[in-house]
Amino acid sequence: MPVDTASLTIGFPRESGSERRTILTPALARQLASAGFTVTAEPGTGAGVFISDEEYTAAGARLAGPEEAWAAPLVLRYKSPDPADLRRLRPGQHIGALFHAEGDPDLLSALRESGATAWSYEFVAEDGRFPLGRPGGRIAGIQAVLTGASALQAPGGRGVLPGMASGAEPASVVIIGCGNVGAAAAEAAAALGARVTVLARCESSRAAYAGRAPVRTQVLVNTREALLDCLSGADLVIGAILVSTYDTPAMITEDDLRLMRPGAVIVDSTCGYGPGYLPTAGPVQAPGDPPREVAGILHVKLDMLPALVPVTATSAYVANAAPYLERLARTVLHGTPDPAVEAARIASAGRFVHPVALQHARLYGLQP
Repeated sequence: MPVDTASLTIGFPRESGSERRTILTPALARQLASAGFTVTAEPGTGAGVFISDEEYTAAGARLAGPEEAWAAPLVLRYKSPDPADLRRLRPGQHIGALFHAEGDPDLLSALRESGATAWSYEFVAEDGRFPLGRPGGRIAGIQAVLTGASALQAPGGRGVLPGMASGAEPASVVIIGCGNVGAAAAEAAAALGARVTVLARCESSRAAYAGRAPVRTQVLVNTREALLDCLSGADLVIGAILVSTYDTPAMITEDDLRLMRPGAVIVDSTCGYGPGYLPTAGPVQAPGDPPREVAGILHVKLDMLPALVPVTATSAYVANAAPYLERLARTVLHGTPDPAVEAARIASAGRFVHPVALQHARLYGLQP
């Protein structure tokens, strides 16, 4: 019986707006084509990271207009589409992306109205971990240190260099969290020569991380006493906890800022939704915005740090994600059971099924 190639098509439309990253590299196109899938890419899909259409066709992809790419039974993106783009979808289609949809009522509403089934890469779960969060998290952690170093410079900041300068006191960098983002931030700050303290959520997290922490990095449990003691001597504080949403208790208050050195910097590198655990950071900023000053402390809150290095982000993310993207294709188009992939389903035929998406959909009145 001949194979219905149309039912095995994966569409790769161009990203929305100013997003330069792409989920389709020639290597991924080649891998999916070798696995028996038909790869359909909109022309210019890789233009933002200097991948030509000719490279895609040489790797086995077929170029097609946006209507055809969006009509595939499985559509894959890097970032979530604009809500208007989701109107192209029809019931029965599937779409995968780094949605982070729970903080966006318009996006959740558009997903519901589309009737499509949505898969959010950040929720792929295997062996108790979220493997597709590693590359973006590591880039965000490194970028947080570099962004904080820039903000520390005069005239606004303390005028402290987080790098090693002979005869100078090393800068004190405090990192809240020891996951993908926090661990990468600790490595970057330690490599520059800073004095690094990492605050872990609990004793088991502290013990697990301490064995792989950079040399001379202090690792403590994040108690209220330990946090306030660290704040009093910190030049740069990086917030890197995984979950920060509307009901997350404040961890650093405006009163706490008065314990800190004038001109010190707080970088919220994971952001989340609502005021979260670092409420004095305020709303998410745009790249290029000056730091927000509260009580003499500078705040940087950027939720798109990896987007500032799209070539690096695309290469690192897709290299890590490729096996899971093929598994997602097999789950959707072949019906192959895969619990790790199934954990990433946030909506099924327009109804929210993932606990995080469901919690926020109910918060916005989008699902009973």
